[in-house]
Amino acid sequence: MDRGEIVRSFALDAIGSPYVYGATGLRCTPGYRERQMAQYPACQDAIRRVCPRLTGRSASCAGCRYAGKNCYDCAQLVRRAFGAAGIHLPSGASTQWKAGNWAFKGRVSPAAFQQVCALYRESGDPRRPMRHTGLSLGDGRVVDARGHQAGVMLSQAGEYPWTHYAIPHGMAAGELPEYPPPPDPKGQGEAVRALQRRLIALGFPLARFGADGLFGRETAGALRAFQHMAGLPPTGRPCEDTLRLLNL
Repeated sequence: MDRGEIVRSFALDAIGSPYVYGATGLRCTPGYRERQMAQYPACQDAIRRVCPRLTGRSASCAGCRYAGKNCYDCAQLVRRAFGAAGIHLPSGASTQWKAGNWAFKGRVSPAAFQQVCALYRESGDPRRPMRHTGLSLGDGRVVDARGHQAGVMLSQAGEYPWTHYAIPHGMAAGELPEYPPPPDPKGQGEAVRALQRRLIALGFPLARFGADGLFGRETAGALRAFQHMAGLPPTGRPCEDTLRLLNL
């Protein structure tokens, strides 16, 4: 079973599991919910509301739709699914987006739903840029831990306003080594700066160095992400077809 199949199988098995804020995949019990309520006071009511025992609706967990199931929040579901395939991500949707070991990432497009990858919805807050995350199964379906009421659910592409995607190293078709040697479009200068500005304008950030006129690893990575989304071979090199699609 390849990594994509492992991630897909984990996600499908998790459908119907409960969402609990901060939950890391442990068994859902009233005691565990109480510990999460103590750790995250702002979410106390939401965590309690769907538990029959904590609300007094039942004296036991018998008959609860979540009895015996593991619970997740959105980022931990994504983390655990990729972790099952040997791919390690940090906790938190924004932290994953900024610090994950991604081969490609960028604005979402129909192509993202044809590959097993992580999906994100932006928040509008530059300090915490992503508000939610889920998993594309590569066949037009998506699994995500949607919230306390919905739990882990299955949906179709287009049913939720995903804004970004990210594919980790080890799962990107045709990917290069993690640190390819930088291409040489005559090294540096205004031509490289124009390329960098165009990538930034299209939503492929250069967060560390920006448009500095130097074609290094960050620029090559952003260019590979653009090429992947444009259906070009993701070489990280500014070939003629790439420059044409960038209008350069």
